[in-house]
Amino acid sequence: MRYVLFVLLFLPLPPAALAQENDAEKLYRGMQKKLLAAKAFEVTFDYQVEKGKAKGELLVTRENKVRMKIVGHFAEKPKSRFELVSDGKQVRSRGATFGIQTTGRPKVELGGESEWRTLKNFHTVLGSTLSRAGVSYTILLMPYLDGGDGSREIDPEFGGRNKVDNFKLEGSEKVGATQAKRLHYRFGGLKMTLWIDAKTLLPLKRSLALKDGGARIVENYHEVGLDPKIDGKAFDLPK
Repeated sequence: MRYVLFVLLFLPLPPAALAQENDAEKLYRGMQKKLLAAKAFEVTFDYQVEKGKAKGELLVTRENKVRMKIVGHFAEKPKSRFELVSDGKQVRSRGATFGIQTTGRPKVELGGESEWRTLKNFHTVLGSTLSRAGVSYTILLMPYLDGGDGSREIDPEFGGRNKVDNFKLEGSEKVGATQAKRLHYRFGGLKMTLWIDAKTLLPLKRSLALKDGGARIVENYHEVGLDPKIDGKAFDLPK
């Protein structure tokens, strides 16, 4: 009996299961490719961590220019806001201070400002991280995205720690009035669920469970635009 169980564990997946996994990964890769291939993309969103809610907007271009505005990120002051802008060379935040603790963990604190040089591949790193784990994770990742003297690049997968795998397609359902395809995958050690617009292949919603305490984060993407018209002052650094 033990021999039979051992053999079963190492039998290849049946064709139906493999096809499902391949379809799920193909869907995910299609979404990621659309974001990274665009000259620019923007998204308005909200996210909830337990009872805390936040909302914001994000604009990213291939020239490593970024504008992020968030309201409600800090639970102790739910009406507080901050912004982070990259003009392609320099990153500056206002209303929040970004840093790294002595333990190596990131910190985002209410008030103040931070400034550092823009990564040479800022667009690629942000596009990859956003498609893998969403906005809230990307905010926490910011303190690690220091461009050094401006020539520094970072592996978008962070040496395999940001790898995505174990894709599984779970069928179709509506997110609001939009027909979506729901898929599961693993990001590092996190279990993710992602809803993708069946027609546009753009993300609509994401849910993930954190390891520590089991808190769940839910993000909703209300508008995702590719190659939008950009205001000439969109990337002026905050003063």
